Amino acid sequence: MSRTNVVFAIGGAAVAAGLVGWAVGTLYAPASGQEVRRRLVWKTDEQWRAIARASERWLQQVAACAAAEIDELKTRFVEPAHTA
Repeated sequence: MSRTNVVFAIGGAAVAAGLVGWAVGTLYAPASGQEVRRRLVWKTDEQWRAIARASERWLQQVAACAAAEIDELKTRFVEPAHTA
């Protein structure tokens, strides 16, 4: 069996497994499709908000570190030139 055929066989098996999982999940879901979609949208929005908060905190930390580094470079290079 060639490498391409193996890749297609594995990909096909993964797609088939995903479809079977989707079908079983749909059949045994405790909520209606509309309710599942509503929850999925809510959970997705919640995750995006969490990512936005984490990104904002990270950017604030980066900005603080950059400001501290700039201050250190100023004291090291700019201030000694003024005293001479």
